[in-house]
Amino acid sequence: MRVGVSEKFSSAHYIPGHWKCGEIHGHNFKVEVEVEGELKNGMVIDFYDLKKELKEVLKEFDHKLINNVIENPTSENICIEIFNRLKERGLNIVKVRVYESDDKWAELRKDDLNR
Repeated sequence: MRVGVSEKFSSAHYIPGHWKCGEIHGHNFKVEVEVEGELKNGMVIDFYDLKKELKEVLKEFDHKLINNVIENPTSENICIEIFNRLKERGLNIVKVRVYESDDKWAELRKDDLNR
């Protein structure tokens, strides 16, 4: 079974060498995370615990210049970084989606890693 949560954070970044996004600018990011597992006591994971893990990971990005964390902070690279950090915390991550605005997003699925 799969369950998921979402969380928001605000940050600034710039994309080195990009004609438009090369200047420092900000976004209100939204991150959706999906995990899977067997039911234990009726739950895959307590939503509170999943949300807590996500918030811990996002602390390093929130109200920061993401370039100080990721060299080339495209939405795709931010998505990969969040996916890996959650995986390192022992979560069985299936999908991470990062919205840099309401109509623009990047997504990494566990299956993408096997291609």
